Amino acid sequence: MEALIFSDSHGHAERIEEVLLRQIRQPDAIFFAGDGLRDLGRAGLDDRTVYAVLGNCDWFSPDPSMQTERLLSFGGRNVFLTHGHLYNVKHGYGALLVHAAKIGADIVIFGHTHVPHLETISQGSEVGGVVLERPLYLFNPGSLGADGSFGTLTVRNGQILLAHGRLET
Repeated sequence: MEALIFSDSHGHAERIEEVLLRQIRQPDAIFFAGDGLRDLGRAGLDDRTVYAVLGNCDWFSPDPSMQTERLLSFGGRNVFLTHGHLYNVKHGYGALLVHAAKIGADIVIFGHTHVPHLETISQGSEVGGVVLERPLYLFNPGSLGADGSFGTLTVRNGQILLAHGRLET
């Protein structure tokens, strides 16, 4: 299973389209971590599997049922998708990690900071009173709108590969 990960497109729907056009293989899904939900509609993703959440700048969401966070299964792994503003990620990842550990996430995808980030919390680590049975991956694709940053996720045979990419803007 392969996915593209976007966040913080802030009005740059054309960048979503450009990243999709440059893929050798089309992704099984798209994860969108908020701040630019209207861009998803403008990018013509109607026939694609898209998992999205509200960001702090998505005041007028085109979908009134849109959530601020979601726990999803992707490739047999639990993915926690959130924008991150409700966890104060600009001031650290502690609250986000504690929540993710408590809900049994394997991968946390978030945005808000506009800074690409990849961190692995080792199996056996204690996070908020929870001892991790598996590694916990913390991933921010950066800002597609600010500097063209995005991410990819591959889950194959239970193995997780996360990576960053960037369009030349």
